[in-house]
This record gives sequence, structure tokens and C-alpha cells, in this order.
Amino acid sequence: MIELLVVIGIIAVLIAILLPTLSRVREQSRRTQCLSNLRQIHATLFTYALTNKDHVPIGYRRTRQFSSLVWSNSANRFVLWGVLFQSRLMGDGRAFYCPSESNSRFSYATSDNPWPPGTAGNPSLLVQSGYGFRPETDLPDDLDLAPPGFVMPRLTRFRSRAIVADLTASPTRVRTRHRVGVNVLAGHGGARFIPLKVFDASLSLLPEPVATFNAGVDQRVQEIWKAFDSD
Repeated sequence: MIELLVVIGIIAVLIAILLPTLSRVREQSRRTQCLSNLRQIHATLFTYALTNKDHVPIGYRRTRQFSSLVWSNSANRFVLWGVLFQSRLMGDGRAFYCPSESNSRFSYATSDNPWPPGTAGNPSLLVQSGYGFRPETDLPDDLDLAPPGFVMPRLTRFRSRAIVADLTASPTRVRTRHRVGVNVLAGHGGARFIPLKVFDASLSLLPEPVATFNAGVDQRVQEIWKAFDSD
């Protein structure tokens, strides 16, 4: 009996030692899949740019913290990422969601964030992508009714600048995913992991996303994306 208890104790110690290692291995695998997703997103944006004179829907909606929307249930229309969905470029949508995400509001095909979005699914529910665009331009909901002279950004403008990343609208968004950093996609198609220490000074000052314009919040968001460019 004593020998059995000793064996059980040894097994318990080994499990306690191995579990953190297994957890790190699983997270590394998910992080690698996330980088693959971002490269697929670049291919999608490149395809869209080819048929739209290099213009792509890289931007935000009203405030720079909001850059992940696909379907707005308040406006009852596709916005931001929804431009790609309407162009039939998002496929089954799985590549547009980080596999490490634990928040169901930003995960793939959950009750809080259903897929397909909009009129193809349940138009009464808001749908968000698992990634955020660089908040470059305030994109109008209806591009056909955009102000005179408005044009979407050109993909070739960005080159080595960041264009898409894991969500960074608030510290909470980072904590529910890779925790110690984010994956970022550049305009040339390369994707990499950027440690939290590079942008935490600005991220830590962000509140939960606010729907109205706030100059201080917008400045912090822009600082984060500039850090992605310069790292």
C-alpha cells in the first residue's frame, strides 16, 4: 500500500512538472497557426487590391478602438472586414480568428459571434473578426455614399508597416489570447510575434473600447501601431 502511494505521489509530481511544458507547447502551436492565419489574410487583401486599384478596407469605424467589425447589427450592414466578406473572399471565415482566443465574442462561430455573419446568418447579432485592422482611415458604413474625394488606403502604401494584428483595443483583449504579446502582419505579407513590452506602455492606458471619439484614446491606439512598425 505504501509503495502504491509512493508511485502515485511520483506520478502526481511528474504531471505537475509536465503540465506547464505541455501548455507552452500547445500555445506555441496555436501562435504558429495564428501567424499562418495572418499570412492568409494578406493573400485575401492582395486579391481584393488586384481588383480594386490597390485599395483595401484597412481602417476603423468611428473610433480607432473599433477595427474588427464584420457585421453591424445597429446599422444592419456589412462594415470593415465585411467588405471582404461581400467580395466572397473570406471563405468559411476560420482563418480570420485566432486559435488562442478564449473570449467567445471574438472567437469563430460561437453563440456570441456567429458565422456566417449578417443576412447569411442572424442579422440581429453583431459579428466581429478575430483580428483588427490598422486604424488608418475612418471608413464609412456605406462606401457608395462616402464623402466626395474619399478613397480607401492603398495596400502598396504600407509595405513594412503593420496592417493587421491580434486585437489590442484594450489590455483585456491581449490577456484572453497570447498574453505575452501579439502577432502582427505587415503590408509586404510577413507576419511576426511582438512582445507585450514593446507596446504595453500605451496599451495599459487604454480603457475598454468606447463608442465615442476620444482624442486621448485614439492617440494611445496610434502609438501601439507605430510601435508595431518600429520594433
